Amino acid sequence: MTNERAAEILNPTHYEDYDSLETVQEACRMGMVALKSMSLKNKAVLISIRPGWCCQIAAGKKTVEIRRNVPSLDFPFRCYIYCTQATPLLAWQERWSPDKKAFRKEVWPVHGCGRERAENLFELLNGKVIGTFVCDKIDRLAHVGTMGSNEPAKLYIETPDLQYEYPDELLRAACLSEADVEGYLKGGDGFGWHISDLKIYDQPKSLSGFSRHDFRGMNGTDVCGNESCEHYQPSGSYMLPPTCAINGCCLSKPPQSWCYVAEAKEDDAL
Repeated sequence: MTNERAAEILNPTHYEDYDSLETVQEACRMGMVALKSMSLKNKAVLISIRPGWCCQIAAGKKTVEIRRNVPSLDFPFRCYIYCTQATPLLAWQERWSPDKKAFRKEVWPVHGCGRERAENLFELLNGKVIGTFVCDKIDRLAHVGTMGSNEPAKLYIETPDLQYEYPDELLRAACLSEADVEGYLKGGDGFGWHISDLKIYDQPKSLSGFSRHDFRGMNGTDVCGNESCEHYQPSGSYMLPPTCAINGCCLSKPPQSWCYVAEAKEDDAL
């Protein structure tokens, strides 16, 4: 269903064309489903990750990221890795390959100098989008206990058929102990995002290059003309530009955990 058809279905002026209230309600339901489906198209996730974990992910040692919630996206979906401004400072470094035959670039922590000096010596990755991965699976972590027992509920992986499995392998892939995860979840349930198809950028990307929605500049300006966006507000006059209900969609600060962003065109092959 096209964007125009969905809008037509939801237009109240067309309700007189339907023969009953039930038909109107069904048409509205179809229109809303279509609009929701289109709003998720080309959506990705930008996820904030601390530098120490970015190092582990880049080295291929950490292949699961534990979070308290998950996006409403179908698998697989694209994730962009934002390296936070916390310590340690990270930079590209040339290091010998395991066979000692060539140098290769690796993400490495910077030691022995402060931020100001490090910025003069290296291109720091902190505060940048350093790479991307595909999340092709999410495991749900749930607390399960025995009725009447004084023992605290333990973490298990809850499968789609409501079976429970020990999370040991998942926690190893996340480079975390059960105590670490319990401290992060604070008694709540969580989710293990699986990392696949990892790509670390040769040149980190600026946060401002990402938008929460599909920004489309009008005639090379910073005015968004994306009429299919849920926040697009037409001016009603061809003499005035449209406006945005959220006052612009380009990111100026990182999410605390993660947020939706428009998928970059070079990564839209999913």
